[in-house]
Amino acid sequence: MAVATETGDEGCLHHRALPTLDPIAVDALAKAVKPLLDEDDTLAQWCTNANVERFLRADRGHLGKATKRLTETLRWRQQVRPESQMCTACFGKDLRSHYMQHVGWDKRGRALVYSDIGMAVDKNASSNAEHCMQVLELLEPQLNKFPNDQYVWVVDFHKFGVADMSPKVAGACLGLFGKSYPERLGGMIIVGAPMLFNGLYRAVCTFADPVTVKKVRFCQSPDGKGGGKNWDTVMDEFFSLETKYWLATEMRENRAKWKTVGKQKSWLASVVTGCGNTHGWQAAYEREREEKGESKSKKSSSKTKELDTSSEFPPKSLPGHDIRGCVSFLSSNASVAARERALRHASKGEATRGVVLAAAMKNLPPGFALENLETHEAEDAFYDARDCL
Repeated sequence: MAVATETGDEGCLHHRALPTLDPIAVDALAKAVKPLLDEDDTLAQWCTNANVERFLRADRGHLGKATKRLTETLRWRQQVRPESQMCTACFGKDLRSHYMQHVGWDKRGRALVYSDIGMAVDKNASSNAEHCMQVLELLEPQLNKFPNDQYVWVVDFHKFGVADMSPKVAGACLGLFGKSYPERLGGMIIVGAPMLFNGLYRAVCTFADPVTVKKVRFCQSPDGKGGGKNWDTVMDEFFSLETKYWLATEMRENRAKWKTVGKQKSWLASVVTGCGNTHGWQAAYEREREEKGESKSKKSSSKTKELDTSSEFPPKSLPGHDIRGCVSFLSSNASVAARERALRHASKGEATRGVVLAAAMKNLPPGFALENLETHEAEDAFYDARDCL
């Protein structure tokens, strides 16, 4: 199948700009933004020497450009406070809004972010950018030191369709990479892209940073479909056997069980509950709303029935497969921190309160105190989890 191919040299995903920086320029950039840091402790904690070097590296040592980009980023962070934000679509509307999360590491110790285009029910550009920001912020404290302080993004184009053809979503996320998270994207591996994607890829390339475009690589899916290089060739280059096996298991499951497990999976629910093998939380949430008389329309009722058509409820992934990531990743500080952050927000989200939060309460991580939960309408926040969940 013909499809756009990757741009640049074979090792484009390994290249880092300016491994050695002029210390005078680094000091000058730090001094230029010091007035902003002096008035905001949160900014001062974020703007480490490593981050100053990163912005200077992103602009190839050009002090003026780096000063402008870092200053704009600091002002953005001061206004938005991204370090404290979580995806409002996933927490408040639909647990399945987005399917994008940190799941492991590559052979060089760079973070692995995995997403499945078809699994995300939300196609809105702004909310996708918000979720992307959430993922990037959760990653920031967990990244290794230069030159491995980056992430490799594996995007499965399973079920990519016309609804995904708007360049606004890709533009919104790529804009974040270039403007507020420069030098973080180490590479993007697009898996199983159909010919339909060619048009969108060409459109995105017209406005995306050429440096970012060079970091894109195309790979066939585990079942050999889509354009790009052989699955084993690409996966063996970047990932351990454990990580490669997890990716293959996840992708094959989403294809084989699309009408059941595939449509039920929620990364957010799995992180909050601490159970990445059991699914169906969205269906349970919608049933609960119906029983309480909170359904907004008949559409909600029919949607719930559609979600419950699985012969086995609640649907589960293959034995031993956890959608939160590899076994080695689940015990890492990054996985623990992501769950604790999600738990602190769970009682505030309409979609995460109720059965999801109740299940989480029965499976809290070691040492996590209940007072760490940010409560909201506490009288409605806690329910008994359904036996089936």
